[in-house]
Amino acid sequence: MSEEKFRVIYDTSEETRIKELARMREKALHDEATYLKEAWEEGFAKEYAEGYAKGYAEGYAQGYAEGYAQKNQEIAARMRELAIRKIL
Repeated sequence: MSEEKFRVIYDTSEETRIKELARMREKALHDEATYLKEAWEEGFAKEYAEGYAKGYAEGYAQGYAEGYAQKNQEIAARMRELAIRKIL
């Protein structure tokens, strides 16, 4: 009879051990997934910020250059107009 009690206790502790190993594995998988998600989000945020800054700088430079060229064309056209009026 005592051997039977020992077997029940052993089976129960083995079952508890298996459940604990399964719980630990599940936690490890969850921790890994969380780490990968955080790493991806950090990388995305960094690349987004760098891309935004680069795009803004390039857009600003291009817009400034185009605006400057347009203003110069307007000034040249106005000067030609005034010169023609003066000649006539």
